Amino acid sequence: MPAVDPDPTLATLATARANPAQRRLAGIVSLAFGAVTLALLPIASHPMPPMPGFVPVYQSALTVVYALTTYLFFSQYLHTRSVPLLLLGAGSLYVTLIVLLQLLSFPTVLAPGRLLGDGPDTTTWFWTFWHVGPPLFALPYAIMEGDGRSRSVPPGRAARVGWFAAATAAVAVVLAGLAATRYVHLLPKSVEGDDYWLLTTSGIGPVVVALTVAALAVLCWTTRLRTVLQLWLAVSLLLLVFDNMITLSGAARGTVGWFVGRLEALVAGLIVLGVYLREVDFLYARAEAAADEREARRAELQLARDNLALALEAAEMGDWEIDLVSGTSRRTPRHDAIFGYDRLAAGWDVETILRHVVPEDRAMARAALQGADGRERIDLHCRIRRADDGATRWIALRGKAYLDEAGRTRGLAGIVMDTTRQHEAEERLNQAQKMEAIGQLTGGVAHDFNNLLTIIVGNLDMIVRRPEDAGRVARLATSGLQAAKRGAEVTEKLLAFSRRQVLRPETVNPNRLLKDFQGLLRRAMGETIQVRLDLDASLDPVRLDPGQFESAVLNLAVNARDAMQGGGVLTVRTCNAHLDAGELADRPDLSPGAYVLVAVTDTGHGMDAATKARAFEPFFTTKEVGKGTGLGLSQVYGFVRQAGGHAQIKSEAGRGTSVELYLPRSVGQVAESQPVGPLPLRRAAAGEVVLVVEDEPAVLEMAVESLGELGYRTLTATQASEALDRLQGPERIDILFSDVVMPGGMNGVQLSVEARRLRPGLRVLLTSGYTGTALDDQGVPADLPLLSKPYQREELATKMRLVLGRA
Repeated sequence: MPAVDPDPTLATLATARANPAQRRLAGIVSLAFGAVTLALLPIASHPMPPMPGFVPVYQSALTVVYALTTYLFFSQYLHTRSVPLLLLGAGSLYVTLIVLLQLLSFPTVLAPGRLLGDGPDTTTWFWTFWHVGPPLFALPYAIMEGDGRSRSVPPGRAARVGWFAAATAAVAVVLAGLAATRYVHLLPKSVEGDDYWLLTTSGIGPVVVALTVAALAVLCWTTRLRTVLQLWLAVSLLLLVFDNMITLSGAARGTVGWFVGRLEALVAGLIVLGVYLREVDFLYARAEAAADEREARRAELQLARDNLALALEAAEMGDWEIDLVSGTSRRTPRHDAIFGYDRLAAGWDVETILRHVVPEDRAMARAALQGADGRERIDLHCRIRRADDGATRWIALRGKAYLDEAGRTRGLAGIVMDTTRQHEAEERLNQAQKMEAIGQLTGGVAHDFNNLLTIIVGNLDMIVRRPEDAGRVARLATSGLQAAKRGAEVTEKLLAFSRRQVLRPETVNPNRLLKDFQGLLRRAMGETIQVRLDLDASLDPVRLDPGQFESAVLNLAVNARDAMQGGGVLTVRTCNAHLDAGELADRPDLSPGAYVLVAVTDTGHGMDAATKARAFEPFFTTKEVGKGTGLGLSQVYGFVRQAGGHAQIKSEAGRGTSVELYLPRSVGQVAESQPVGPLPLRRAAAGEVVLVVEDEPAVLEMAVESLGELGYRTLTATQASEALDRLQGPERIDILFSDVVMPGGMNGVQLSVEARRLRPGLRVLLTSGYTGTALDDQGVPADLPLLSKPYQREELATKMRLVLGRA
């Protein structure tokens, strides 16, 4: 609902520019009356035949002319609130009343004698006050219009100011009337009977002429007669000059000069009125043309609306418009049908829409509809409940907010469409893509694990068949253990990609990790590849799992090494960075702000667009069969995303590759460095008792035997309820060693909380290979130590030492 600008063609007489034709006409009128005046000056004093009734008719006509002009001036003032127009209106009112008083001063016009005054002096002074009025009011008008500034009265005060100006003009007329009647004997004598020579010889007449000429000159000089009103006001003043000249030249009533002067004065009044009446006719013609044009535009608009309605109906879209000021709305039947109505509802507003939106999407919908002031555009995708059957449907609502001058929303308009089928199609496509990815993932995992299981099963089979050969058993067992470790690495990478591994984040400076890690990095690269560290000394800290970070950098380095078969340069660069909303347009789950950039760049053969697009996919690899699992970059991607960051690849074929990791800046304190080197194997020294809770019998047996070898006494339980029974008993228990994921309705974290309630001094160690869905994405609390499966005896001993060493 855009605002409608006023029609710029509807300019008033006071503002419309005078065109050349009007200027030529004004010139012709001025020259004609000037020529007549000059031609009649020699015979101005000649008497005219008697014309009974001329004076009352002339004075009445003059009164009517100036009264109509006054009405038009005040009407335009109320429309434009222009101060210069108000001055002209007040001046015209003044002349109207003075002319009326002069009419009442003539003898035997409306009564046998004079109604005002007692002689011709009164009539002559009324003529003088009349002829002084137009130039006196034209002078301030010309000065105001000349500087080009707009002077207007505030809207709320226009009527009061107009009445005040009219009252002022009336007071001036009353004062002039008193001077010309009651105090006329105090004024200079300007007439003897019907002879006006005293008007000239006393200087009163020449002063009036000089004042009129001065007003005309100022008007022409300051305004350049730009507008129609200024042009014809100048012609009117010029005719008054001619009136004064020929009247004073005749110097007596009933002469040629007196008669011609009266006619010129009447024409001077008729000039402005005639132009106003011509403008009314012109405006009427323009209004008719505008009405015809508006009707044509209305027909075109209706045709466009009909075509739009057909297009929207074909596209199954509904058209809507809400006026927030009046509370009214306009909708098409399709719009209400989408919301479940078989006919247009009685009323519709923003709250009506929000009532249909499902509670989960209502806050988002309210923000989109009520927060459109700043952005004006509306783009909303949400779910609604239909009014008729209560079915949940997806809709797309797009539109625009229209603002008032203060920037507040005064209306909304747009379209709505039911996108449920499209949404379901997208869901089916996503599901198909997921199944394809799962198939690819399953095939890759099966391939790698079958190879590893072949090694483990084959070696165990050979050990069982010939257990007496100790050397052979040790060699086969070592080979099987290495295969099992490789399987654990594959599992860890899978969890990293799916962002389901348990992290132990710390606030660290990545520069320190990279410096401590650079020795291993250089050994992994070999002699033909130069390793450069370009580290920003002012780097902000980040919060991450140091081990996962080092694993991610090592994966990137190994990939870079394989891409630089003939040697090259590997650069690891760190710096502070800031990501804005535009850079994260395709990552709505990330927030703009401060990040730390870790970039690993090589000078290898690079990637083409197709390879770069799939680089983060699990089990996607360009290496030969058996040379890689295809989980390296996917592990990097999963680690960065789980850390709340963003990973991207910049690469061109033949120009190397740069993998950029954006990690969110941390405001915490950097953790102190941990002592380097393995802790000595810690065996039980005081007969500590460990309660082992594990639902898998083989794992439980392995854990009990490992703890026994370390000197611990063990108690066992296969689920949380059994463990709680033991904890409530009298037996000594120093450590609870529990699996995280267990059957029975209580997981290891919940068990540890209940166990500490029963035995406040109890120490806890948890173990798990996967915790994501079992804990509803809550994870293992940071204050609980965790031993990841699979684990060896040395790792178990180290964790036990840490647990028993805690206060």
